[in-house]
Amino acid sequence: MRRALLWLYPYDFRAAFGAEMRAAGMCGAGQGLVRELVGLACGVAAEWFAKWTTDPVDRGRSLPDVRMMRPPGITRAEWFGRV
Repeated sequence: MRRALLWLYPYDFRAAFGAEMRAAGMCGAGQGLVRELVGLACGVAAEWFAKWTTDPVDRGRSLPDVRMMRPPGITRAEWFGRV
């Protein structure tokens, strides 16, 4: 269930912080679970609001899109299909 809840966050946020958030996990039951779910809802809303309302150039905390980054060991020519 935790992994499914992480999909609510924008991709760039999940790529940067997903592993850490999965490792932290969620509290056991009762009040701790309610607190975690409220925190999750607030965090998701804040990240999407920031992503939609600010230009990535102006956004001081913008995260790189790892899907667009060239992997290590791949030449520029290979990455852009000029081989």
